[in-house]
Amino acid sequence: MLNDGYLPKGMVEKEFRWEYVNYALYHHLKKLNTEKRLHERIKHLLRLQESQIMAFQQMSATRANLLRNHPNYFEPPHHIPDLLAELTRRENELLKEYQSYPMLISNQSHESQYLRNLISTKRKQINQLLELQQYFEYEVESNQRQEYFLTEGYELEKVVGDLTFPTVMTFDGNGNMYLAEAGYAYGADPGEGRILKIDAQGNKEEIVRGLSVPVTGITWFEDSLYIAEGGFEKSSPEGCGTITKLTANGEKQVIVSGLKTCGDHFTGDIKVGPDKRLYFTVGTATNSAVVGTDNQSWLKRNRQFHDTPARDYVVYGKNFITKNPLSSQGDIAETGAFKPFGVPNEDGEVIKGSLYANGVIYCCDLDGSNLHVYADGFRNPFGLTFSPFNGKLYVTDNGADDRGSRPIKGDWDNFWEVKQNGWYGWPDFFSGLPANRPHFHVEGKPKPTFLIKNHPKLAGQPVVRFEPHSSSNKFSFSTNQNFGFVGEAFVGQLGGMDGKKGLKVVRVNMETGQIRDFYRNEKGLDLQTGPKRPVAALFHPNGEELFVVDFGLMGPREKSAGTGSIWRINRK
Repeated sequence: MLNDGYLPKGMVEKEFRWEYVNYALYHHLKKLNTEKRLHERIKHLLRLQESQIMAFQQMSATRANLLRNHPNYFEPPHHIPDLLAELTRRENELLKEYQSYPMLISNQSHESQYLRNLISTKRKQINQLLELQQYFEYEVESNQRQEYFLTEGYELEKVVGDLTFPTVMTFDGNGNMYLAEAGYAYGADPGEGRILKIDAQGNKEEIVRGLSVPVTGITWFEDSLYIAEGGFEKSSPEGCGTITKLTANGEKQVIVSGLKTCGDHFTGDIKVGPDKRLYFTVGTATNSAVVGTDNQSWLKRNRQFHDTPARDYVVYGKNFITKNPLSSQGDIAETGAFKPFGVPNEDGEVIKGSLYANGVIYCCDLDGSNLHVYADGFRNPFGLTFSPFNGKLYVTDNGADDRGSRPIKGDWDNFWEVKQNGWYGWPDFFSGLPANRPHFHVEGKPKPTFLIKNHPKLAGQPVVRFEPHSSSNKFSFSTNQNFGFVGEAFVGQLGGMDGKKGLKVVRVNMETGQIRDFYRNEKGLDLQTGPKRPVAALFHPNGEELFVVDFGLMGPREKSAGTGSIWRINRK
């Protein structure tokens, strides 16, 4: 059961900013429209939006929320179909947040009428936007017939190729580039990870090899590299992943070990914070907290491995029935949340939290001491960066899938502002919304229900929600006017196994929540003239060059070896 009478910090303020930006977007729609027959429809949408803002302010006033500091800048799409699509997406997200309010706040009658008005009006807006979308046909621009789209005024250059599963890069104090090859990708047999040094001419020098796979994060600080190793090839119910320090003279030292990375997700990213401490991420063992037949890639090797929470949970005793792939008898297994495969929960059972947990961000000293969980409740936090503008920590988090014993439909990838000791909802909230909302129900399968009785308070709502299954990963902030888009986050989107989503670098306006394609692969996995699968978008320390790490093809090594690369984007 949820704690009564709270809303996640910043949720109301974020929603007001979004409503205000939507109001400006509706005005822009009115300006772009040249069809007289649609003029009254668009004016009606504007009136509905005005009533939304008024109702929102009235409801917020009952909680003494002073709504101010609305964005002074927004970026309108240039074409009506794009504008309608953006408004529909934003309005749908707001509707789902408003529909979750009754689960987050106590039942107060003076708020309920305002909330009902918000939801009712939002539904009308979405319906009218969908009607308008049917009218306007999208004209295919010439760039959509090209191999890739790149924002006008920028140019793309290949730095180095013939890489296998490159994941991340960093720079030392002299501007030299270091690159990690993961050594593993979904669908491939584990190999070995390694670190390469890349000079200005694109020449590669191997610095270290034989790293535990996948290598998912590296960062340079004070003449040492800090490396996040997944340990997927290991077999240990206690934990597989490590954080390793590599000094300038080649000395390698494991400073953190036993990380819970033996399952679906591994270590993610690693950074040194403004406080000169290490911050790094660990993902979950499973899709949605229940070990099932979708985990066979590691289950037979690591039969006792499962998700471990960072704090104590009291569970409902909900158990899931599946066939038992560990038995030749064709028998049935019953598995509870946060338990090994085939071990059920009991109603009211306490699942003890642990320092060595899943779905967490860690913090420790540079020698690995004073390790503690900084925040928890994530699923697969894979990109991690401190903002150079406000010093806050941000993370990208890959959403849940329609698979396994507890499938989840339509979950987004998320961009979170991270608060110390904050809880971000997994496995009972996805993208900040309750798992039992109809949105997450896979037709023909059991509806998701809560697993946990004693939910902590949600730390917030996502800054933005990215397209489901876009695999939105490593990112950085633009800081230099010579490059442009100062203050915006640039995010690499690897895409799913089928290559139908993602395959982009997007930029995110942190205030308005607007997402724009900066680079987009138009040809899919056959592309040769640009990044196929951007897994990271990272600026050079001078801020004038954006480097894109192209993971290359996924799947069997014989098809994917040597297909990764590094690209540089400059302003013309």
